[in-house]
Order: sequence, then structure tokens, then C-alpha cells
Amino acid sequence: MVNITGATAAVPEMASSAMRLMPRELQEAFVQSPNVFMFFMSMGLAAVLIAAFWMLTGMGKASSAARIALRAQALKRNKDHRALVLIAEIEGAGNDLRQEMKEAVEDNFGMFSFENDVQVDLFPVRLKTVAPRAHPEARRRVAVEAADALERSAADVIVWGKRNMLGKLDLRITTLPGYGRTHDVQDFQLGWKTGRPDEAVQRALAFALARKARPVLHRPQDYKPDRLQPIVEGLDKMVEARPAEISDNLHLDILSDFASGALSLGERGGHIKWLNKALDARQQYLDKVDRTTDPGAWGAAQQEIGRALTALGEREGARDKLEEGASRLRLAMDALRSTDSLQQAEVALRALQRAEQTLQQRRRVGLRWPG
Repeated sequence: MVNITGATAAVPEMASSAMRLMPRELQEAFVQSPNVFMFFMSMGLAAVLIAAFWMLTGMGKASSAARIALRAQALKRNKDHRALVLIAEIEGAGNDLRQEMKEAVEDNFGMFSFENDVQVDLFPVRLKTVAPRAHPEARRRVAVEAADALERSAADVIVWGKRNMLGKLDLRITTLPGYGRTHDVQDFQLGWKTGRPDEAVQRALAFALARKARPVLHRPQDYKPDRLQPIVEGLDKMVEARPAEISDNLHLDILSDFASGALSLGERGGHIKWLNKALDARQQYLDKVDRTTDPGAWGAAQQEIGRALTALGEREGARDKLEEGASRLRLAMDALRSTDSLQQAEVALRALQRAEQTLQQRRRVGLRWPG
């Protein structure tokens, strides 16, 4: 046991020894003005401690920067045709959760793209998780940092975020912006149970990353129906499940991509069920989109509803669906003309011309409508 009394008695002797080691000028200053001497000694000691702290902090940052640079160079050097996903640090979570995220992406990425194999790296970079309503400049700075990591490693998409006390993940993902475009960061939330994450939540994470890294359903008409159908079927299961652990904005992305894919299958000779599913999904999406705040999304949704109704009207010989489809397409054109979605407006115009042509042909030949 430590002898407290003996240690206390030894303090004056140690202080005396320390004083004898000082230069004579400092000893005389201490004797003449002990309080002033101790004040300046305390200031000097504090300065030394602060300098040491910042030196160690700088060394730590330099070491971290070197580690990031080496990892980025290695990834860039070994980059191949596969999509490369970076999982950055998750605040409030350890490597176990990041490893679970990695495995979830590896297992489910191929379900939402045509690539069954994906490269996922636990990248050693820490990015701030800025609130969605934070100042745009604060969000932009973080997006620039994330884009720098992507560019240095030749990666396709990066995800980062934080975990709160209830286990919910507040995530951010971004990709390198296209030419002339600003940095865009998407935010969403997942209820992630560490050690036993739900399958639907794992697939939702893989979907969000695949949608950014390898977008398929932005232009579903570019792919053959037999290749497209497995992706649409996978999204159909997620739409049917609708787990509460997935945030509303990510669920809207799932609904939107499923509706586009199902509509493409139905229009190109697929089963009529895909047209009905596309119509239902897009209507659910439209119910949650405000025309005044997002006229582009609202107009695109109306355009796909109009196309689904037109296709159903042609298949079933239903004049009411053709007429409603034409009405929806006119609404879509009005909304899209005020936005930058010129391609969507052209699609709506072609679909409207087709619907009106079908109605005129039936009137011209005198065909009677069923019912």
C-alpha cells in the first residue's frame, strides 16, 4: 500500500531539489517575488502543454490523412469494371455495424443492378452528418469533401452518417456530380438493429447505393424486358412489405423506380398486371408529392399515370381510361413545360398523340366500346 504520509512529506524536499536545479537568476526571482514568479511559471507551463497538445493533434491528423491517401491510391490502382462503394465512418457506431452494412450491400446490390459483384470498402474517412435543413454552404462543403474521397479512390458512391441512441441510422450518400452540376447529397434513415438487421432494411440500403452507382430504372426502356423483370420483381416485394424502418423519402424512391419499371414492362407486351401495379404505385407516389414545391416530379408522375391508363385503355378497349389518360398527359405537359424536364415533356406529348389517335380511329371506323 502506498504510504500517503511519507509521500506528502517528500514533496517539499522534491520542490527544494527542483529549485536548486534552476539558474541562479530564477532562484533570486522566486525569493524576491514568489507570487509573480509562480504566475509566469504557470503561464509558461500552460503554453508548453497547449503547444504539445496541438503538436500531437497535428501529428494525428497527418497520420489520418496519410492513411486515407494510401487507401485511396490502392483502390484507384486496383479499380476494375465493378461498382466501388465506400462506407465512411458512422458516428456513434463501431466497425461491427459498418461490416454488417458492407455484407448487406455485397449480398443485395445485384438485385437492383445487372452486376452481381460489387466492391465495398470500409474507407477510413470521417465526414460530418449535416442536417437536411442546414445552411446550403455547410452541406456543400461536406459534399465537396465526400466528392474528393470519391475522386481520389475512383469510387462510384460513398455513404456516411451517424447512429442515434435508438439505433436508427441517419445516412448520407453522394456521387461525383456531372459536368456543370452542383454536388447533391441524399439523406435517408434506416432502423438498423446491430447484430440482426432486417432483410428489408439491408435491401433498402443496397437499393439506395445501387440507384446512385448503377442507375437502371431512370431509363428502363434501354434494357430488354427479360433483364429488367427481376429488378422490378425485387422492388415489388419491397413495395408490398413497406417496413417502418425505412424513411419516407427512400420509400418514395422505391415506389418511383418500381412504377417506372413496371410501366415499361407493361407497355412492351408484358402482363397487364404490370400496368395496374405501375398505376397503383405511381398514384401512391403522386399522393405524397406537391406540385408547387416539386413540379418536375409531379409532372413526371402524371405522365406515367397517363401512359399506364392509355395502355390499359388500348388493351381493354376502355374509352374512359383512354380519355382519362389523355387528360393526365395534358396536365403533365403543362407542369413539365415550366421545368427543365424537356425529355419528360416530349414523352408526355408522344403518349398524348398516341391516345388521341386511338380515340379518333375508333370514332372513325364506328367501333362500339365494350359495356
